[in-house]
Amino acid sequence: MLRRLAIPLLLLSVLSVPSLAQLPADAVQLAKLKIPEKQKSVDLCPVYLEPSDPQLPTWSYQGVTYRGSKPDAQEKFLKEPDKYVEAARRQRFINNFMTAMSTVWCPVTDQITPGGMLQWKRFGLTFESCCAFCDENAKEEDFQRGLEQLKKRAEETYKLIGAKYTEGAASPLEGAIIKPKS
Repeated sequence: MLRRLAIPLLLLSVLSVPSLAQLPADAVQLAKLKIPEKQKSVDLCPVYLEPSDPQLPTWSYQGVTYRGSKPDAQEKFLKEPDKYVEAARRQRFINNFMTAMSTVWCPVTDQITPGGMLQWKRFGLTFESCCAFCDENAKEEDFQRGLEQLKKRAEETYKLIGAKYTEGAASPLEGAIIKPKS
């Protein structure tokens, strides 16, 4: 009897190792992330907070170049520039965060992905699974929930570090993962 149980128990222990190695969502220290600035100020309309129209002219305010998504954007901007500058700075950071970090948390389990797993394109972002279970069991509502959680983390990170960008880091997670205690 014991011999018959030995192989299934051994298999179970080997198969459960990867799930034990997963890191929880809060192992990422948001204040230490290194977010690259992929979307620049000229790429996001500061008035409508949507991608700018490359056919429209640019303008500068306090040394920053902007471009609108609609012909009336510049006129609206110049009436209340400080209001639009802050809204655009915040939204650009959130957009950049979401682009850089969408592959970090599995949309199914919200655990940190080990990398190199199945990827899905949703909402203009790339999400990544953390394991074979998630590959097979992902549902559309997982991606909506994952998107909402990603946005919450982006907003929290903006509160922690503002619109601080880091170029040249090997990964946005470089130095931001809390190592598990052995």
